[in-house]
Amino acid sequence: MTAPLATTLATAERCQAPFTPGLLAVVPAYNEQGRIGAVVDRLHELPLPVLVVDDGSRDHTADEAEAAGAAVLRQRNGGKGAAILAGCRYAVAHGYRGVLLLDGDGQHDPRESLRLIAAWRRGADLVIGKRVIGVERQPRHRKVSNRMSSLLVTIAAGRRVADSQSGFRLCDPRLLLRLPFSGCRYDLETEMCVLAARAGYLIAEVPITVIYNDKKSGMHPFYDTVRFFRAVGISVLRGRGDLAVAS
Repeated sequence: MTAPLATTLATAERCQAPFTPGLLAVVPAYNEQGRIGAVVDRLHELPLPVLVVDDGSRDHTADEAEAAGAAVLRQRNGGKGAAILAGCRYAVAHGYRGVLLLDGDGQHDPRESLRLIAAWRRGADLVIGKRVIGVERQPRHRKVSNRMSSLLVTIAAGRRVADSQSGFRLCDPRLLLRLPFSGCRYDLETEMCVLAARAGYLIAEVPITVIYNDKKSGMHPFYDTVRFFRAVGISVLRGRGDLAVAS
């Protein structure tokens, strides 16, 4: 653990009340049995309320999440993007003003959400966890792929986005529900960067740790690459106008 993060965590641990009222952790999950429970436990330690959106899992992901104390929203498999938007609709319906998005496979350290929260409090509309700590452990092909995709997103967005594929994010759920998305899978995360930037929202990136485990990526090397390029093109065409977060 880095010294700055350790200091921030120590400060948070001294607080008796939830350190960020109105914030909900939303975890889209598909077949994460054996991993999702630990993710929920770590989020509760912060402490944060947790919603797990079970995207049609064929295992006991939902049961494990409920046993760990998370609220669970079950839906038919529609893709990660559809799960994120379902979580945002739940957040708005239950009065939450912010959603912390992170994956259910344990490849994000929930404690690092403190960095995202700090950037959000400083006024950023969309905060992205930029994977830079321990990046030397990242496979070479993943580094190349992430850099190329982020370069294309940067060009389309009109501002630099260093890690457009990171699933560790924080924003107002109403912001996402107002953006004109066309995708419902991993492509929604790409569109999110481009649409938010082109609509004039402030995007901030904060450093997070690269974590790898035995989980195989759910992205299809061909179909999701096609969706990525389609998402960039469509978001450039749609990403204009004066969208504003509703009060």
